[in-house]
Amino acid sequence: MQMLENIPTTKLVAHRGDRAGGIENTLAAFEYAAARGARYAECDIQFTRDLVAVVIHDNRLERLCNRPDVKVVQTELADLQQICSDHFKLCDLSELLSWLQKVPQLTLFIEIKPPIRRRLTARAIARRLADQIPAPLLQQVVLISQNADIIDACNNHIGCRTGWVAESPRQPSTAFDYIFMSSQQSNTISSWQARGIRVGLYTVNDLSQARALLAAGADLIETDQFSCLAETRG
Repeated sequence: MQMLENIPTTKLVAHRGDRAGGIENTLAAFEYAAARGARYAECDIQFTRDLVAVVIHDNRLERLCNRPDVKVVQTELADLQQICSDHFKLCDLSELLSWLQKVPQLTLFIEIKPPIRRRLTARAIARRLADQIPAPLLQQVVLISQNADIIDACNNHIGCRTGWVAESPRQPSTAFDYIFMSSQQSNTISSWQARGIRVGLYTVNDLSQARALLAAGADLIETDQFSCLAETRG
């Protein structure tokens, strides 16, 4: 059986942490990835009813907590933590950032999910994040979103790198450093790189596919299975 070489950790993004270490977007999942050499990780944030940024992908808690009736944006933080407690420990952004300061080798992509735009302007979102991200971490975090207005506001009000998640038709009007897109869009890699933008492809959990996409020129591969793809497999 042909052995496939491991993928360098500098090419992998632990997507919502490493699922081998815990539920997605939990501190345990990020700790597990970092302990196994991750240099990049990605998390998602939503805002609660009381406008606290929490680390969670879905607005509706149907998938993670079997509660289709509960939405993050409509629920106070304390209530949300109680609802989630039987399934996982909900982490707020401040807690994750405090941990990040202890792992300076890790770059964290923070994806700002769009539902908060129904309540806050993009500028207000950026200002809240600017107040929350410690200055020493500005070189360690990259704020990303599919919402172009949010990215433009972050570029105007926060001194960190940004990235666009290519799931909406309108691109940011300001310059951004990264683009994240489906692995099926790999034929556009070179056109983005010609603009000086680094390309990350998602979500790839197969070693052979990841290697092929890197050979096609991708800068980064997002994976749920960081510790598996970063090991030698046969």
